[in-house]
Amino acid sequence: MLFSSVFSVVALAVSSVNAHGYIKELVADGKTYKGPVAGAGKIASPIRQISTTSPYKDVNGPGMTCGRDAKPASQIATVTAGSTIKMSWEDHPGDTWNHDLGPLMSYMTKVPEGQTADKFNPANAQWFKVAQDGIGSNGKWAQASLMSGAFHSVQIPKNIPSGQYIFRSEIIALHLADKRGGVEFYGNCLQLNVKGGTGGANFLNGVTTAKFPGAYKLDDKGIHVNVFNGNLKYAFPGPAVAKFSSSSASVKATIKNTTTTNDDEEQDDETTTSSTTKSKPASGSDKKTDSKTDSKSNSRRSMPGWTSRMHKRYLGAGHASE
Repeated sequence: MLFSSVFSVVALAVSSVNAHGYIKELVADGKTYKGPVAGAGKIASPIRQISTTSPYKDVNGPGMTCGRDAKPASQIATVTAGSTIKMSWEDHPGDTWNHDLGPLMSYMTKVPEGQTADKFNPANAQWFKVAQDGIGSNGKWAQASLMSGAFHSVQIPKNIPSGQYIFRSEIIALHLADKRGGVEFYGNCLQLNVKGGTGGANFLNGVTTAKFPGAYKLDDKGIHVNVFNGNLKYAFPGPAVAKFSSSSASVKATIKNTTTTNDDEEQDDETTTSSTTKSKPASGSDKKTDSKTDSKSNSRRSMPGWTSRMHKRYLGAGHASE
């Protein structure tokens, strides 16, 4: 426990200097959209702007919906159902994402008929999960690839109806999550117009949805977790990845706002590989070597005397917080 706690303090000190991130770029149907810098001037974009790159830690706060102080964007990106979108994240202009421990998850919610994505407030919306990526076969978290500037790819479901949607991209950083409340949430939302969908009006039949805030609790196994445990079998928080039924029966979707059950956790573990496989490899920029990522990550943990100083600070500081 002391070993993992020392690592948590080191990670805390590093993240205090190098925090944190927002979506830099979106590629949809071959078109590239730039994301607005957090807290900077507005630009034309389908990516909703957040006010700061600092971590969001209030699991029940309004920033869980689309990020802290998220504002509607002016554009709506067109994307074909069944195609793959790509997103890259950055800490601030000129620096890539800075964390490597924790999952990436993606949700969507349909904008009600008669409304548009650039005006819709999704605070009370029903979100369905479309992808989740955790620890890969190489033993590294998918999040780590973002540190090299790689894109994260997510497939838009084919069998959803055409129309406008809000897409919620979420990174959960778990380097301090061995302490309750140490988890860090980074969310950003995209405004999409999906074309070519094959789903009907009742496409959410039998699909478990979630609300943000409300989907997670601080004691969820995927939220309060020691990621330095070498035998970790990660339990994704929230609902399972949606599997759409062809049934046209009128059945309301179930809203999930509570801790996942053991059965759900097992199902989530099983969908890790399939959702990652669905996320087709992006362009050549996605295939940058792990050496660059490792170099960036390790450089923050290998400063002369750093671990020793952090160890001493931890022993005398009690519980550190960000």
